[in-house]
Amino acid sequence: MGFERKRWIHMAAAMLLALFSGIGYAWSVFQSPLMNNFNWQLSAISLTFTIQVLTSTISPVIIGKLQGKIGIGNYLRIGILVYTAGLLATMFTSSIGYLYIIFGIMVGVGLGMLYPCLMAYSTSLFPDKTGMASGLLACAYGSGAVVWAPTAAYLMKMYGILAVFGIFAGLFFLVMMPLSFLIKRPPADFKPALKKVKSAEKADVRDCEWREMLKTPTFYLLVAALTLGAVSGLMVTGHASNILQEVLKYSSETAALLVGVLSVFNALGRLVFGTLSDKAGRYNMMMILFAIIGTAMFLLTRTGGVVFVISLLAISSGYGGFTSMISPLCADHFGMKNLAVNYSFFYVSYGLAGVIGPQLASAIKTASGGYNLAFLTVAIFSVIGFMLILLLKLQKRKLSK
Repeated sequence: MGFERKRWIHMAAAMLLALFSGIGYAWSVFQSPLMNNFNWQLSAISLTFTIQVLTSTISPVIIGKLQGKIGIGNYLRIGILVYTAGLLATMFTSSIGYLYIIFGIMVGVGLGMLYPCLMAYSTSLFPDKTGMASGLLACAYGSGAVVWAPTAAYLMKMYGILAVFGIFAGLFFLVMMPLSFLIKRPPADFKPALKKVKSAEKADVRDCEWREMLKTPTFYLLVAALTLGAVSGLMVTGHASNILQEVLKYSSETAALLVGVLSVFNALGRLVFGTLSDKAGRYNMMMILFAIIGTAMFLLTRTGGVVFVISLLAISSGYGGFTSMISPLCADHFGMKNLAVNYSFFYVSYGLAGVIGPQLASAIKTASGGYNLAFLTVAIFSVIGFMLILLLKLQKRKLSK
């Protein structure tokens, strides 16, 4: 009972670490000043974020296994060092290639060691409420845009764009390193009272190692569904300001304000839908999210004004819900024992969506001059995702009989 009472302290530390790791969500604030400072093209500078997303999602698959060898605390401290050193080195940027290597790859590796590890850790703290735990952690991480974007904008006016990276590096290191010592792995005999949930996907869970997991068709179907679910949010995240200015003719200031509101809905979606999934069941919640996103994407092609904005907010919150499903789904299907490593493979879905969503919107916008075809494409993705989850649900129900 001792650890069960203290786990909220460990959870709070993990959430703060996630919040300070959420610099990626504030990238749009850095993009224009860097373009103006170095006279770079949008296509060149935006590639930095794509590299970072890919690096942060692929690197855990390669280095995530170190957690078991050196311990979660040491693993996180190495990640903090890499992350903050990358931010510090970014302030010496003089070429686009340097930015790709330092902010794209080095900061990406640091984030790849932090967020996936913290997500799996939060779930291990609350095996009785995995959806709530992952929702809280994902909400903290997603709040990075809400906190760091305005902070960066303020500091840029005072010190310039490159100095901000150095300021963040020092601040983040001083806060995150002490917090890392509050991360304690649950004892082997930690088994809080599990509430019985009537959920088809939770039947007969067996602990699997990553090699076993990769041999199952369920893993690939789930990653495909999660990718399809996340594509919508990352498409909107990458193009929200342009969409609002071009489709609704909003000013850049009004669009920027609404981008901040979208970030808030994204964070709330992670918490609300993650928590609800503990009671409603992961499959049921994912089908609801696909229905919400699919409907909202279709409405974007037919409406304007308030309904258009509401649809964007629904998509942002639905995307947040999908990000909170990754860790619980992994635990539901492949057990808690190897979650720290197994989650790294599930997290690849975010990287795939990070490439598909923004690039799909860019390609269609360039070819057609508008976003409608991109919206319809993602609406179709939602239908496909809904059918995949329905298939998994029916299959699991059949096996559990």
